[in-house]
Amino acid sequence: MSDSPARPDPQQWERLRPEQVIDSLIYEIYNPVSLLGSQLKRLTDDDDPISEDDYDAIFEQMHQAVRQLSRTVVHLKRYGEGLKRG
Repeated sequence: MSDSPARPDPQQWERLRPEQVIDSLIYEIYNPVSLLGSQLKRLTDDDDPISEDDYDAIFEQMHQAVRQLSRTVVHLKRYGEGLKRG
């Protein structure tokens, strides 16, 4: 996915070139979006019945993914505000 092996801290994005920020964003959002997609498919798939415990686990994983995406959006907003102040 990204050529960079190190995962930059989103709060350090202002030190990166724009293309590095994009790579970091892709890295930050790929897993939560992928997890949300696969878990949503599990919830809507009629072929595999899901127990109540499975529902709880799925919703917790989805909630964690949404929290991760929310943190990434906050970091991106701060980065954008920093660019405007320039």
